[in-house]
Amino acid sequence: MKTICKFTYTALIVLFSVSSIQANQPKIIWQNGHLVLWNKMILEGDVAYNWSAEMVLLRQSDGRLHTYSANQVSQFGWFDMDQHKRRNFVSLVKPIDKDRTNRVFLEICVDGPLAVVRRLRQPHGLLKRMFSHPSYSTDQPIMAQNHDLFVYFVYDAGNLLEMDRFYSDIYQPLMTTYDHELRQYVRDHNINDRTILGRLVLIDRYNSLVQHESKTASAKGFPDVMN
Repeated sequence: MKTICKFTYTALIVLFSVSSIQANQPKIIWQNGHLVLWNKMILEGDVAYNWSAEMVLLRQSDGRLHTYSANQVSQFGWFDMDQHKRRNFVSLVKPIDKDRTNRVFLEICVDGPLAVVRRLRQPHGLLKRMFSHPSYSTDQPIMAQNHDLFVYFVYDAGNLLEMDRFYSDIYQPLMTTYDHELRQYVRDHNINDRTILGRLVLIDRYNSLVQHESKTASAKGFPDVMN
C-alpha cells in the first residue's frame, strides 16, 4: 500500500511539473537577420531558430511568417545583442547511417581552416523526452551560451568530426604541424583542453597560426557566409 501511495505521489508531482512548464512556454525571441536560399536569393526580416525542429522562422515586414528547412536554406544569421557577436548557421550534409544522409542546420562557432559547428544534443531518458517539445527549443540567450546542451563537430573536407574524439580524430591527424606551438600555448594560458571551451580556444589558435603562415594558409571553412 505504501508503495502505491508513493508512486501516486511521485506521479502527481511529475504531472504538476509538466503542467506548470507547459503553462510557461518560452516566447519566441526574434532577431533582425537574413536567410540565403539555395538559389542565392536573400530574404531579410525577423529571424528565429528552433533547434529541436531544425527549422528557421522568418517574419517579414508585412507580417507574413515563413518556415524553412535545411533543404531550402543554405545559410542564415543575425547579430546577437546578448552575446555581442554575429551568429551564422549553415546547411550541411550529415550521415544518418552507412547508406543515408540528411541536410541539417549547424551553427558556426569557429571559422577558419578548421571550422567548428554545433547542433543541439539529442535528449535521452523518459523525463528529458517529456520536456523536449520543440516549443522549448527556440533559441534563447541562456540556452545558446550553455555548451553542455550542444554537440560540437570540426568540419573538414566535407566531413563532420565529433569533438568528443578530439585527439584521435582531430588533433593527431590535422593539427600536429603546430604541435609545439599549441602545447606551449596551452601551458602559457593554462587551457584545459579536455573541455569544449578549451578545445575551441585551441582550434582558434591553430587557425591563427595557419593563416599567418603563407606556405600553409588556406581559405576559411565557410567563405560564402555573409558578415
